[in-house]
Amino acid sequence: DLAAFHPGADRGALRARLGLPEMPIVFFLARLDRAHYFKGLHVLIEALALLPEAALVVGGDGEWRANYEAQARARLGDRVCFVGDIADAALPDHYRAADVLALPSIDRTEAFGLVLLEALACGTPVVASRLPGVRTLVDEGRTGFLVQPGDAPDLATRLGECLRARPTLSANAVAFVRE
Repeated sequence: DLAAFHPGADRGALRARLGLPEMPIVFFLARLDRAHYFKGLHVLIEALALLPEAALVVGGDGEWRANYEAQARARLGDRVCFVGDIADAALPDHYRAADVLALPSIDRTEAFGLVLLEALACGTPVVASRLPGVRTLVDEGRTGFLVQPGDAPDLATRLGECLRARPTLSANAVAFVRE
């Protein structure tokens, strides 16, 4: 829905309103429960430990949240923010506030990744696992990057590249979704 998911206004003001960190933000969105283990949040936490210039914002809730929070705090300290469930109306603002969306799924259980399209429509580049359904939504090097599933160093490298190329990737992302 391009009426809801589109680039927005001043990202700095949006970040301040949402209470998000001032450093580059990697956004992750998923249910934090047993059924969604395959989303790969644990891999993303390890990748961010290798990328000290970025913060992690996690959207979603579930019975595994406390475990993920403990792991993230141990590895990332104050560079992580768990925001809980996000209302549908507020979701585009979270995509817009982020510098990159990560979908580091670890196996073929991840069939599509609607979050990728939503983020791209908001002008947020993406880094996702190289899985059959997911890879159809990422124009490698143009709207984001693909990584080997479960490979935290590869994920960290590609997130860094994405952050550095964000202005170009962002413009390409919006055009890609409109096409």
